[in-house]
Amino acid sequence: MSLSTWGQNYYSVTFRLDMNDYNGSYGIPEVNGTFNNWCGANCDPMSDPDGDEIWEVTVDSLTAGTIEYKFAWGNWTAQESLLPGSTCTQTTGSFTNRIYTVAGNATLPVVCWGSCGPCSGTPSSGTIRFRVDMNGYTGPTYTTVNLNGSFNGWCGSCAPMADPDNDSIYELSVVLPLDTIEYKFTVDGWTGQETLLAGSLCTRTTGTFTNREYIVTGNDTLDAVCWGSCNPCAGGPTSGRVRFKVDMRGYTGLPYNQVNLNGTFNGWCGTCAVMTDANNDSIYEIDIDLPIDTIQYKFTTDGWNVEEVLNPGDPCTQTTSTFINRFYIVGGNDTLDAVCWQSCLPCGQAAGLPETQHSALRMYPNPARNAVYVQWMDAGQPDGTLYLADASGRVLIEKALREAVHTGISTDGLSSGLYLVHWTQKQQRGHQRLVIQK
Repeated sequence: MSLSTWGQNYYSVTFRLDMNDYNGSYGIPEVNGTFNNWCGANCDPMSDPDGDEIWEVTVDSLTAGTIEYKFAWGNWTAQESLLPGSTCTQTTGSFTNRIYTVAGNATLPVVCWGSCGPCSGTPSSGTIRFRVDMNGYTGPTYTTVNLNGSFNGWCGSCAPMADPDNDSIYELSVVLPLDTIEYKFTVDGWTGQETLLAGSLCTRTTGTFTNREYIVTGNDTLDAVCWGSCNPCAGGPTSGRVRFKVDMRGYTGLPYNQVNLNGTFNGWCGTCAVMTDANNDSIYEIDIDLPIDTIQYKFTTDGWNVEEVLNPGDPCTQTTSTFINRFYIVGGNDTLDAVCWQSCLPCGQAAGLPETQHSALRMYPNPARNAVYVQWMDAGQPDGTLYLADASGRVLIEKALREAVHTGISTDGLSSGLYLVHWTQKQQRGHQRLVIQK
């Protein structure tokens, strides 16, 4: 029956929801929509008098026109996750809701939770427990850990995680439709977010965004992964804040407005990582939170207007196909030395000197354990300096270089990894890579 008041027609619509394929326990479902201001359980709770898990509610006084709605239970304790683009939905901004055009009294078809159609007798959703271990987190202090993903519109602070036993492992259970989702962990809404390495096993990269990826097939409890990592925490830090610095005093290219940092960690995004020169000394800096991993990067100006041209085989570079980039092994918080544009060394060190042949310096054993021995083979060269640096170019050991020198360098204070040995003299320079294995 429709009612009319002062020329306005009102209609009754019966909503019906099948919970038979719902995974897990649930409370009383309700229908929420534009017609009741999404008011939760207080307005239109549903009922199931015969106990067949098909719930109904009739909403009166609806006017003709299009409405949006969705089902939830327990006063928004859980709500449907509807797929954008499906036949019964409309997506507005980050919200995907059911849609229906009221044209008269109606009883709607029975639909399955989270679906446009009837239940199939198999689960249509899964309750997924997400867990993140913050023991290895090294970023700024935070109050709340959040879960953000394609299923909640990357909403910021709407999905806080809990740590009831204070072990720094935060958890949250979410009911999701059977589908592929993307997500990441953040702190205090979007104040801080994970930096995930493109190409790692648990991620998907779309454009400039690298997120975690998961296929929902039913109920599941995910392993507790370390912040910024695909793996559990291993007792040490899983990320580090790294300060990159480039000295532009040797730059001779086109004029520029910005100096940028581009790398595997930001999808080589162009202008998204702007470096700054607060004291106007032409040394530009930027701090980036990175997972413990090997990265590639280079410095550019004004996005990709001008990029560094690095020499293949230089000790701070790595060649992948036709690309020659800087590389660095992230081991925790670090401040890298200021290197000259297009160089592995600081400005003024060995600029313009010809490269020596590797045979001029004998270095053994390589790989080394507790010590490496260096022998200068060309006694006709004047004195110079030998530098041992880490993979970022930061000098760790400096020694005077004598004619026909034969000396040992202790590596007791150095951890396993790749190191760079540079030498400079009045007439020439050179380098070799050194591997330390302990």
